[in-house]
Amino acid sequence: MILINGIQIPEDTKSIKLEPSPELDKAIVDYDEDNDILIYDTKAIINCFIKQGMSEEAAYEWFHYNTLRTADYVKNYPNFI
Repeated sequence: MILINGIQIPEDTKSIKLEPSPELDKAIVDYDEDNDILIYDTKAIINCFIKQGMSEEAAYEWFHYNTLRTADYVKNYPNFI
């Protein structure tokens, strides 16, 4: 098992982790075993981008354009709450 934020994730998971993982792993809040996907806290992701130097507006734009759009095309892509 892999342990992230106290959440157990199987070693053989095909779930996608967002990069850069050292920062964005902090935003993982759950793992959906039935669908083999990670669940991320959207506000925590935005805060990670802001800490990397983006403005709040740029962080939201980056998240929506580069992160959310990918969900339609990639299997085992994370869900966001």
